[in-house]
Amino acid sequence: MAPDPNSTSSGPREEASVKVPSKDPKKKDEKKDEDLSDEDLALKQQLELYVERVQDSDPGLQKMALESMR
Repeated sequence: MAPDPNSTSSGPREEASVKVPSKDPKKKDEKKDEDLSDEDLALKQQLELYVERVQDSDPGLQKMALESMR
């Protein structure tokens, strides 16, 4: 009789792990941008600019960017 593959025997068991990349992650991101209105797209771009400025070494620029995000 063949061993049951679903049994919980104490024998060694191997597990396989396979990573499957998405077909085109860039297309997915571009599609999200297409769904945004012009106003939302402008807000998104402004927020991205603030995020860049927060990472700047100038504390004054960092503070201004953080306050602008409010």
